[in-house]
Amino acid sequence: MAFLIKNGIIGDSNRSFRGDVLVEGDKIAAVGESIECDGVCVVDASGRYVLPGGVDPHTHVTLRSDCAAVSDGFEAATRAALWGGTTTIAEHPAFAPVGSPLSFAVDNVISAAGSSYADFGVHMVFQRHDEGVEREAGALVEAGFPTGKIYTTYDGMLADEEIFGLMQAMNLCGGLLFFHAENNAIARGLANKFRKEGAVSPASWPKSRPDYCEAEAVGRILALARGAGSPAYIVHLSTALGLKEIIEARRVGQTVYAETCPQYLCLTDERYGRNDGIDCVMAPPLRKGSDCDALWKAIGSGWIDTVGTDHCSFSRADKMRLGGDDVFRCPGGVPGIETRMPIMFSEGFLKGRISLEQMVGVTSANPARILGMPRKGRIAPGFDADIAVFDPSAEAVLSEGTLHQRVDYTPYEGMRVRGLPSCVWLRGRPVIADGRFVADEPFGRLIKRRF
Repeated sequence: MAFLIKNGIIGDSNRSFRGDVLVEGDKIAAVGESIECDGVCVVDASGRYVLPGGVDPHTHVTLRSDCAAVSDGFEAATRAALWGGTTTIAEHPAFAPVGSPLSFAVDNVISAAGSSYADFGVHMVFQRHDEGVEREAGALVEAGFPTGKIYTTYDGMLADEEIFGLMQAMNLCGGLLFFHAENNAIARGLANKFRKEGAVSPASWPKSRPDYCEAEAVGRILALARGAGSPAYIVHLSTALGLKEIIEARRVGQTVYAETCPQYLCLTDERYGRNDGIDCVMAPPLRKGSDCDALWKAIGSGWIDTVGTDHCSFSRADKMRLGGDDVFRCPGGVPGIETRMPIMFSEGFLKGRISLEQMVGVTSANPARILGMPRKGRIAPGFDADIAVFDPSAEAVLSEGTLHQRVDYTPYEGMRVRGLPSCVWLRGRPVIADGRFVADEPFGRLIKRRF
């Protein structure tokens, strides 16, 4: 069915203007200041913003560890994503059993995704480097999975020599590597120090992973990438020091993509001194207000390319069960798949920190372009009709009890946001209509990606 969205403020990463959007089937057919078309359903978007559906480049909706699992899964997480205006996610798998083929984690995600309400891509995750892994990576890139993640901390971390070899291998097959950048020796050494001192409350968490812990790893990754002639994507950047390393690398001509998350823009390490401080145990941890300010300015200056969520909904109950007596045993991560777009609209655009074009860029257009989703992330003819209409007059106080995420807390409890999606379409099919969820079954698709 064709439909026409009239009189909205159309937000694209290139420009914004008041106009109309014609949708035919699953694609955007036309965009203009005034479109007339007989025999189609008309949606009046007067006073509202017509934005491309969000593309979240960084989620963990299927993550399991030895002791706990996230509390949502594809069905609940993607329903929540749509409530927040995000229509596409890219899932980072959990580590696979030692010795598993590289495809194991990708296949696990795909097998769990039949209940997805949103479209989705899947990243690879690297746990070793050898000739066999290089062959497997090339085959997966060719099959539509051109991005893979490397950790510089945790049990699945890789050594510098392995990272350098994978950079060269991914260059040859046309892939892109993502990096969780923290210095493992610093993080583990400081955690052991605090344990010996009996300082195992949430207040010790940010002290065990200081800003230079991130900055060192970012700088080292970028030095390796420079030597290998490889692009690099830094996930969940949290510090001004880490940002400085990225800016310096770009100034000498390196291709570096930087991602941050709403938690690093809006929350600070003061949260760890509260009774609910364990809620905000994540890696990297929350930082200072000055880091938040630097990251907002970097979005406005173009130094940060994407805003993802690192959505990882370990429950408060599991965090208390495992880490209540020792924060260093607490599973790390926070939910955010539903709140990303409203927070960026409210705290970013409406408060004047960034323009509408920049907000659309970091939440939709840039993730789609960098991840290889050429029909996602823009309001333009030929693109998928993934559209979210935001009502700037709608206000909400974020709360675990009112959000749709399947988890027993939100780190944004009590935050007031202005601007919520009133209508959302995925590939031209309505999923949110006048504030109601109207999709009667999951119809999300796997996106095979190409650069």
